[in-house]
Amino acid sequence: MGANGQGLRSTVVIGGALALALGAAGVGFSQSGGGKITADSGRGSRIAATKISRTIAGPKSIKSSAFAARPPYGKVAARSTKKLAGFPRSGKSYMILSNGDATRADNPNNSPSTSSVAGGPAIRGNRDVTIFRVNIRVPEGRNCLSFRFRFLTEEFPEFVGTEFNDGFIAELDESTWDSRAVGDPKINAPRNFANDSDGNLITVNGAGAANTTAARAKGTTYDGATRVLRASTRVTPGGHVLYFSIFDQGDRQFDSSVFIDRLRFAKRSNCDSGAVPDQS
Repeated sequence: MGANGQGLRSTVVIGGALALALGAAGVGFSQSGGGKITADSGRGSRIAATKISRTIAGPKSIKSSAFAARPPYGKVAARSTKKLAGFPRSGKSYMILSNGDATRADNPNNSPSTSSVAGGPAIRGNRDVTIFRVNIRVPEGRNCLSFRFRFLTEEFPEFVGTEFNDGFIAELDESTWDSRAVGDPKINAPRNFANDSDGNLITVNGAGAANTTAARAKGTTYDGATRVLRASTRVTPGGHVLYFSIFDQGDRQFDSSVFIDRLRFAKRSNCDSGAVPDQS
């Protein structure tokens, strides 16, 4: 890397041609040690998306799932039974969403710049945008939705404080986030409930409880990760739509992913919206 790391962004693409070839062939499988990571083999079909989403909750809670947006080539969603970075949090499996290749999550971290050619167009001011829509049903008597997650990225530490500010957002019933100003890392996400108590978004530039360190990514292919967090928001009984978004800000290079598990509905007198360190 150069002094600020930015000199390589236009030239470093690891495995791009191979990623295109494997994507065209429908290959989406990774296994090392116990467990495996299996990508969406249906190229965005509702059936495949629903199967992946039901790793975080059963069919009584998740009615169906689909992609509201996804890059054309990337293997951006996967179900994993691989024990990795503190996951799964419950049961034997969890979901991985990515702006590149979710099946690379357990690869050895032998490169500071793992990138995949996903080919995503510009959406809301970003590239390689994955918006995963989960149709949920909240039982009677429950008023608090929560899930556990960890954000992991290859943008750390070279691009902290720059416009290359990949991030993760969770919204309920409507997805309205954007960051349309070119070269500006600011993200506008008024409906996001995966931000910490100080309002910090889950991004490469995150601070406070949302900050990223190298130690938290141990055992993965990524250079940095947040702690395991629990995001919560108030909810009413009945049908709702949960949106998970992850994106590449600034360009299409350097992958980021999010591990998600343990979607739950509870009855609580206090259900503050936001993300806090998971104690479970």
